[in-house]
Amino acid sequence: MGNAVRFSNNTDQYGYDAVFYQSGQNIAGFLHIHDFFEFVIYLGEEPIRYQVAGKEYPVEFGDVLICDMMDEHRLLCDRNESHMRFSVGLSFGFVMACSTKDDNLLQIFSRNSSCYPVLHLGALAIHKYVELIQQFQNCPVERGQRVFHQAILHQMLAYLQDDFLRINGTGATITRQDTLVCELVNYINLHIGEDLSLKTLGLVTNYNPTYLSRTFKNITRSPLKTYIDEKRINTAKLLMSRDIPMTEIALQVGYQNYSTFYNTFKRLAGVSPERYAREIRGPEKAEQEIP
Repeated sequence: MGNAVRFSNNTDQYGYDAVFYQSGQNIAGFLHIHDFFEFVIYLGEEPIRYQVAGKEYPVEFGDVLICDMMDEHRLLCDRNESHMRFSVGLSFGFVMACSTKDDNLLQIFSRNSSCYPVLHLGALAIHKYVELIQQFQNCPVERGQRVFHQAILHQMLAYLQDDFLRINGTGATITRQDTLVCELVNYINLHIGEDLSLKTLGLVTNYNPTYLSRTFKNITRSPLKTYIDEKRINTAKLLMSRDIPMTEIALQVGYQNYSTFYNTFKRLAGVSPERYAREIRGPEKAEQEIP
């Protein structure tokens, strides 16, 4: 992935993340990758360029930017003024859960489609998305906000599927490999603190471990072990906001050996777990850093 930075957000916790950018610095101006799908509804008054996998694409008002999992990308602007947009990140499991036998939503994000990575919809077609963005931003309920937000995102995906098929033509069905990867992702998320060796995953899915590993990488572009390590470390980061001993956090995310947890965390996060905890908890609550 070259020098791309791995970027994470609330998709690890909720399956989705959505942000409306209209001012301030562009935090996505550097090359980055992530293990979730992304679409961006561009409402900026000025054109912009979108860099994906080493190529640049022109973008203007009414376009929808698409990003497959693990494709390095960035928006070429320094600030968000004049480049207003609504950015949505969706986990693999979220997109699969919204899909049906007749509507394979994974195809929207496929780098193999003829309209990847920009859907040119135009000012008239984008209006229906603008209405949904306004509803998302002005959630009318006090309780059940996440249910409301998910319902809006489901509608956006329905619109995207319709527009995608109108532009791209006949859609693809959900393959056995798609279903297998979704099953793996769901199992990993639900059993993050347990044994997730290839042998165990093979027994759970009734597939050969080598086939599992190869299929997962073909679909997601990420090695299965790397994906598991990243999910475990991201889960550990969430737990660090609570008053839980670091050794207990390591166990809860599947590391029986603290040294393995420490080394994996530092390799992926760039800092030790104790230092990361100090930064989010405050020095008075974090444990002393282990040398």
